[in-house]
Amino acid sequence: MSAIIPSARTRFYPLIAIVLAAFIVLGFSRTYYLRFLSDLPPMKVVLQLHGLVFTAWLALFVAQTQLVAAHRVDLHMKLGVAGVLLSVAVVATSIMAMFVAAATPRINQLGLTPPQASIIPVVAIMQFVVLVTAGVALRRRASLHKRLMLLAAISVLSPASARLTALLGLREYMLLNQMSVIAVFVTCCLVYDWRKNRVVHPVFAIGGVVLVLLWPVRYAVARSEMWQPIGQWIAEVGRHLVP
Repeated sequence: MSAIIPSARTRFYPLIAIVLAAFIVLGFSRTYYLRFLSDLPPMKVVLQLHGLVFTAWLALFVAQTQLVAAHRVDLHMKLGVAGVLLSVAVVATSIMAMFVAAATPRINQLGLTPPQASIIPVVAIMQFVVLVTAGVALRRRASLHKRLMLLAAISVLSPASARLTALLGLREYMLLNQMSVIAVFVTCCLVYDWRKNRVVHPVFAIGGVVLVLLWPVRYAVARSEMWQPIGQWIAEVGRHLVP
């Protein structure tokens, strides 16, 4: 097996994948990865399972970018099956975690009640499903596949971003920070495309803008009368799933 040494032309994707992973690990360091060092209460089993599955997906995402950069597309394609299975597991555990969160009595960092805040994971899960499904369907068109999968990883940054924002005592800027974090990573993608190809790929341009703009949209929907019965139903299901 050849050594995994990314070339200069392909180092963007493995590099940004590592940065994304580091950001997420940092965001969840206190509440998940290093929770045993804090005085926080034990996590519910559902949340532990979700964290484990998502960590596995994140590690595989980083490994896949490294393999492509090292021109080991053969291994990348073989591991793709595991990627699909892990993505399904991420969605399944995310849905369970969403129900649990909606049934937990607390005020969200955006000032939303748990039923109102349930719109946040609902949209996040939908984004992830659409991007990963499109990425898998277009796996033989590398220019589309790699950009869709990268946007899928960017789309799940919000929970880590929220925890970092709260840790820094910037809760009053939560919505702005959530949008800004997504915007920074999307901008990196756009700049890379422009510098490399002198044109911005529509997947990054359109998909990136949608990811950013969906934040104020979901915040508005969360406070609307339309979402209240849906959020209450999610919370009620959560109370039955986890006593």
